[in-house]
Amino acid sequence: MSQTYRLDVRLAVIVTAVSALTVFTAGMVLMLEFRGEQFAIEERGLSSQVEDWVALVQRRADGSIAFERPAETTQDLDPPYTGLLTGTRPIYGYAVVDAEGRVLDRSAAMAPAGRPGPKTSTPVLSSGPALDGSGPLLIGELYAPEAGVWLRVARARSDVDALANTFFAQFLGEMGWAALLLLAVTIVAAVATVRVSLGGLRRAAAQAERITFENLRHERLGDDGAPAEVQPFIAAVNKALDSIQAGAAAQRDFSIHAAHELRTPLADLRLRLEGMPPGADRNAAIRDVDAMARLFEQLLHIARLDGGAVLHLAPLDLSEAVAQVLEEAAPRLVSEGWLVEADGLDRPVPVIGNPTLIALVLRNLLENVRKHTPAGTQVMVRAGEDGTVTFEDTGPGLPLRVRERDFARFARGSDDGRAGSGLGLSICETAMRRMGGTFRLDRSEDGCRFLMTFSKALPDEDAP
Repeated sequence: MSQTYRLDVRLAVIVTAVSALTVFTAGMVLMLEFRGEQFAIEERGLSSQVEDWVALVQRRADGSIAFERPAETTQDLDPPYTGLLTGTRPIYGYAVVDAEGRVLDRSAAMAPAGRPGPKTSTPVLSSGPALDGSGPLLIGELYAPEAGVWLRVARARSDVDALANTFFAQFLGEMGWAALLLLAVTIVAAVATVRVSLGGLRRAAAQAERITFENLRHERLGDDGAPAEVQPFIAAVNKALDSIQAGAAAQRDFSIHAAHELRTPLADLRLRLEGMPPGADRNAAIRDVDAMARLFEQLLHIARLDGGAVLHLAPLDLSEAVAQVLEEAAPRLVSEGWLVEADGLDRPVPVIGNPTLIALVLRNLLENVRKHTPAGTQVMVRAGEDGTVTFEDTGPGLPLRVRERDFARFARGSDDGRAGSGLGLSICETAMRRMGGTFRLDRSEDGCRFLMTFSKALPDEDAP
């Protein structure tokens, strides 16, 4: 099975990754743009510098070249740019060369190497190494027509890179916290949006958890507040529930009709068997017919309980309902040798229930005592003031294979079909659930003890 995940967590991770990538990409683009602009500024400054200096290149009367380099500003740069420039001042190097590339004059540092370009009236920009092999340098050259030589002015490219990198670092230092705050706000907003948007889906999930086989007929998922993308899924689930309900109804109707149709032939068969001469085969056949009739009767109860029809639940006196069932069903059990006692039936116990279902539960338990315990077994039925009924016997108890299946249908203690269908306890549990109560097997040192819990009626709902 694939691992489940939370949509808001996954979205938070995706938003974080995308936002971080966006910020990083934007920073890189900004740095590249700044570096390009910085190079453009440096190129314009270098062009202006060579245009200013070229007028200072002169040829003396003896034919030598004289270049009086002006003093550069010594004003320090403001932090954090202090100390970023390569080498010591001056920051510009120069070389005066002739047409063959011979160096006629040069600076002590960052003197550009290479042959000059064509004679032009505007600066020509290029890059190349210094005469001492260092570099690379950003070079601007201009022809000095009065002297017949070229002035080549250079500046280290690393200065431009250092300025760009330092600007980017300062930008991140100043804007990083704002970017992190924006990222956090984006994540919180995205997660909150997903949770609010999925509120309708969570409500539909809660509705789905409340749908049971009993209320399948009239319970469906609501699409109020669900996102438009989820509504087709809700509609598909409701359609599937309609199909399940239709199939269950058809199966239930078949079971009811089949059980009804078989009642009459079984009754006729039993009458014919009773008219036969006494014998072992006749008695065994009558027991088989009785077992079949009992099975069909239980199938009818199961089908009606599973039908999901609305039951009439009303306040009633639990003690009175239990006493009425025992008055009708206990005499037969007592006449056959079992002992039946009752306790707590002399005081009213107001609960919410249905007399027919209460009778169904108690009759199934009494029938189980008659079928699965020996004569002489003692039965105690006790009604408590807290709305509980305890049914206890001193028989051999439930087999382990039945206890482990937790009132599953057709869970029998033996493989003998005549001993029962395995539906009795399941009918009891279903009937109690339909009344809003519980049915469970309680701990007992010997025999069986079943505990039925009913919903207490409110004081203004007490039965008369």
